[in-house]
Amino acid sequence: MSRVRGHFPKRLGILLLAGTLAANTLLVIPAAQAADLRALVKGDRGPAIIELQTRLKAAALDPGPVDGIYGSRTDTAVRTFQGARSLSVTGVVDAATWAALGGAANPVLNAGDRGSRVLELQRQLLAAGHNPGPLDGIYGSKTTAAVTAWQRAVALPITGEVDQAAWDRMFTSTVLLRRGSTGSEVVEMQTHLTALGYPAGTIDGKFGLLTEAAVRAFQSSYALSITGEVDLTTRETLRREDTGPGAILLERGDGGPAVLALQTRLARVGFSPGSLDGGYGDRTVAAVDRFQNTFRLPGDGAFNEVTDKRLTAFQRDAERGYAAGYAPGGGAEQWRDLVIEVFTRWGLDAAACADASDPSTCVPGQIDAAIDVMYCESKGIPFAVNVTSGVTGLYQHRMTYWAERVKRVRVQFSDFPGAASPYEPEHNIMIAALLVWESRNALVRNLAAGRSIDDGPHPWSHWSCKRAIG
Repeated sequence: MSRVRGHFPKRLGILLLAGTLAANTLLVIPAAQAADLRALVKGDRGPAIIELQTRLKAAALDPGPVDGIYGSRTDTAVRTFQGARSLSVTGVVDAATWAALGGAANPVLNAGDRGSRVLELQRQLLAAGHNPGPLDGIYGSKTTAAVTAWQRAVALPITGEVDQAAWDRMFTSTVLLRRGSTGSEVVEMQTHLTALGYPAGTIDGKFGLLTEAAVRAFQSSYALSITGEVDLTTRETLRREDTGPGAILLERGDGGPAVLALQTRLARVGFSPGSLDGGYGDRTVAAVDRFQNTFRLPGDGAFNEVTDKRLTAFQRDAERGYAAGYAPGGGAEQWRDLVIEVFTRWGLDAAACADASDPSTCVPGQIDAAIDVMYCESKGIPFAVNVTSGVTGLYQHRMTYWAERVKRVRVQFSDFPGAASPYEPEHNIMIAALLVWESRNALVRNLAAGRSIDDGPHPWSHWSCKRAIG
């Protein structure tokens, strides 16, 4: 099934080094390019902050613990350094500040090299999920294999050596926040996500399943790597996009081509404004209000800037369905061929028997059931969404469980993409098939053990719409 082929890069984990360093010790952590370091400000964290703190110590300043956290003491040290060097005292580590601190390019590392830089490379590779062998500072065959695997995963030239481009990629790929993270930085991300129409649950500073699901949805909409983790790119995109509700662009009583364009956009993503007449009347107000309520946006039916951003992002998700052949009003039957293709791959097109000699233990194929449940759940609309309950797509999957289910599909089918989207019809159906397959296998095992078919589990027990098939 060629549509589900391909792999997506893993993201690198954040690495904070512990230990006490002498004042004149320079940490061998890859320095980012000046363009990256312009973004280093109070509140940032990661390997680049460790190097900054170490360089400040080397300049006889006190940034506090070398912990990778740009806190008040690091900010004060930066400002002191800037004042002493006649630089603009901003607390922002820009290109001039980094140059004054002695920033330099990193050496190329190859097989056979040894030392602390190799050790740092090994730690970064391990955090990225690529085993470099013993953390011994020796660039041997296992480290070389880990480097080539990482380069393949992040789409860099596969050379087995680590040049400046590789060091830079390791820095920009650093994960800042992930499930389990806590604190004010998580509060900030939750606030941005919710304000942009990606509800992250309670804004409590705890990075849980709902926050991870919101991050994944945001990354999908903005064409970022879908990891559920907040890296530098995700954080800066959130900060850039969250500018508040913004100005009202259109409202009740307006008319003309701009209103017609809005009505057309709303209709295409399933929020019908009634007649496409270019008049911002009651039906259009209701459609905009419905969209805003779905994604928990402010506006009360007036079309403002943040609603425009979220609608644009949702259009990108919806276009996946149209690209797969979605025809409005076509219902669930329009997906029958795709359901057959996917369910056949799982062996769900045929009966499964606990005892081949006893037809009463057979579980029938699930094609017709799949169509009936899909219609009940989404009417066959691939971008049907209910953010309040956290369900999305043809089979209304909960985003909080999506990533884990993708991993379970990949155990069975390695060509299924790790960055699968619930808005992509084939991906959505694959996850539905996984759940039916797992439940049916459990049911067949129970039947073989002498239990009644009524004891379950029902193959469609994950959906309240199982009532559609009895």
